[in-house]
Amino acid sequence: MATEITSSATGPVGASVGRRTGQYLLAIDWLSEDADQVAPGEIAARLGVSGASVTEMGSKLEDAGLVTVKKYTGVKLTDKGREVARELAWRLCVVENFFEEELSADLNEDQSYGIGYTLPPEAIKRLRDLVDHPCIDRCPQTRQDYDGCRIA
Repeated sequence: MATEITSSATGPVGASVGRRTGQYLLAIDWLSEDADQVAPGEIAARLGVSGASVTEMGSKLEDAGLVTVKKYTGVKLTDKGREVARELAWRLCVVENFFEEELSADLNEDQSYGIGYTLPPEAIKRLRDLVDHPCIDRCPQTRQDYDGCRIA
């Protein structure tokens, strides 16, 4: 599995991560809502991957400064990793809400993520303008430690 973690001015929060890498960051963010660290087994179960895949990706994410890994105990997002994960979550949320409200189409999480990941910032901004309510559920804007909708 090729993992892309590069620097780019056009990617989410100024850091471009591969599509699958972003899914790991989202899973860690969502799973860590009630815990300081996330066990590798929880990440594997959430993403439907092997423990070895989680270990490999954890190492790559740590090298990129997106997570810290404590062997056999858990993974924790760094501030940079959390920022990227929450940008991706916001994009997913905007797409999900747009398709549901404006098109009466229910997308699954993978479809919403794929569209949100792919669209350029201007398109995400336009979709957000068309959605007349705040994103809910997993969207970072509903968390108290987040400053509201982030316009990439």
